[in-house]
Amino acid sequence: MIELTDEFLKLKPGTITYWPAELDHPVAGTWSIEIPLEPFSADDEYEPATFRPGTGGPDLVTTAISLDHIVLPASGLAALERRAFAFPANPEEGYIDGSVYLVAAHCPVDVTRIEFGPATADHITATLRARFDFAAAGGIDILDRTADLETTLRFEVGRPVSMGAP
Repeated sequence: MIELTDEFLKLKPGTITYWPAELDHPVAGTWSIEIPLEPFSADDEYEPATFRPGTGGPDLVTTAISLDHIVLPASGLAALERRAFAFPANPEEGYIDGSVYLVAAHCPVDVTRIEFGPATADHITATLRARFDFAAAGGIDILDRTADLETTLRFEVGRPVSMGAP
């Protein structure tokens, strides 16, 4: 078993998307966050024992932390600035639906706290308290861990893609 140390959990800037409440869609009135990780090397992207920091390859592991259905009392960044929010872990009501895709598996990520920092019209800083539940993905040989993750998020207003014919 390997540990995904902080060397592997280096975040790139991400996005924070508000899905307007008037949308006729299940995400209406919620937020989503997508945070790509800096790529890291592996001899085989499906064998965690070969993971190592850097981009020398021969394989590069690229992934992102995806967080959906986040309920926040706001529709813009100004109302989130310098505020902190606590969330229960999955499956308690109000949890954030989070995951990271590694070793061909969706691995749950429980975010139990988001602390927002300064905001501009289109960016906000954020620190997320995240627990990576690799064991739930079944046999991927990565130890579960908790981490505080800091990043900058670019604001977007979501527009869901239609699932049917126009």
